[in-house]
Amino acid sequence: MLMFVGLGVDQSLSTKSIDALKSCERIFFEDYTSPPIRQGIESEIATDLGGKKIEKVERQFLETGDEVIHLAERQRVAIISPGDPMMATTLQELRTRAMKRKIGTKVIHGSSVLCAISGETGLHSYNFGRHVTVTSGGVQLTAYETVYENLLRGLHTTLLLEWDSSNQFFLPPRTAVKSLLECEDHIKYGILSEDTLLVAVSRIGSEDVSTHVLNLGKAIEFDFGDPPHVMVIPGRLHFTERDFLGTISGRQPESFPDNSERVKRHAKRMIERYSEKTLDALKRARVTADVLKSEVTFGRIKFEEIFENVECYVHDSVRFLNEGKEELAILSIGYAEGLLDSLRFGGLLEFDW
Repeated sequence: MLMFVGLGVDQSLSTKSIDALKSCERIFFEDYTSPPIRQGIESEIATDLGGKKIEKVERQFLETGDEVIHLAERQRVAIISPGDPMMATTLQELRTRAMKRKIGTKVIHGSSVLCAISGETGLHSYNFGRHVTVTSGGVQLTAYETVYENLLRGLHTTLLLEWDSSNQFFLPPRTAVKSLLECEDHIKYGILSEDTLLVAVSRIGSEDVSTHVLNLGKAIEFDFGDPPHVMVIPGRLHFTERDFLGTISGRQPESFPDNSERVKRHAKRMIERYSEKTLDALKRARVTADVLKSEVTFGRIKFEEIFENVECYVHDSVRFLNEGKEELAILSIGYAEGLLDSLRFGGLLEFDW
């Protein structure tokens, strides 16, 4: 038997968990998914279990999993985790391996930060999109793209912060914020700025849990205190969400910006940029054609007829975009550019692009 027991966000055992763990021969404790919110938690668990031995293990031990699987084939084994054990993909995979070996498994779920964050912030649980972890290395492209995709749909993004139990390292919120703003500087989707609304919760499950409502610019300098921390970049706010944020922050509900307002789809940003560029090039082409006199023809077709087609394709592109036909919009702007390029590449008309 292999049992997975969640401590929940308050990192304490339920009566059901205690009864189940007392029946186990081997009990492992992992904290690589989340830092403990208080010191000596392993001793507390051992006391709750009447002095049973608790063996702390590292992530590699569970990722390999061979020893755990071998033990579970012969005796009752338990793995205790902060939060909910099935939120960790490593433990999900370990359970799958056990089931394939015909080893009985049992999960005692605990509350996860991903559900607790809604209660602490007043943000509706069904308004959250995909969550993502911000790490300490390199450009945070995945995190940035996740925020972008969620904001496009008006959804909130939960940002988990890197935790390395082997080095007792928890990524500071200010470092995570700086990384996201640096990503904005590089990628330039226009979704984040120092004015972007941020909600952060520190030490969920502990007695000194605190919630902060601020913008990214202020978060760079703000002292959030001891970890763990979790951050949320809100999307479109319901009036009840605004009311809650206003109540805990002392601000007027209408003062909170809609982070999703200025977010544009890739196609929209592309069409806006290229349509303006193409129409500017068209103006220059017409000036050049006027210098050569408008009666000059390309075969039997006058330049002005080509110019009119370019203009129509640009307008069609914008219309298709507004109708949600993004592929047709991109094709149309491509045709417009192609017609102008053909005049240049064919040596018929020279103008700056």
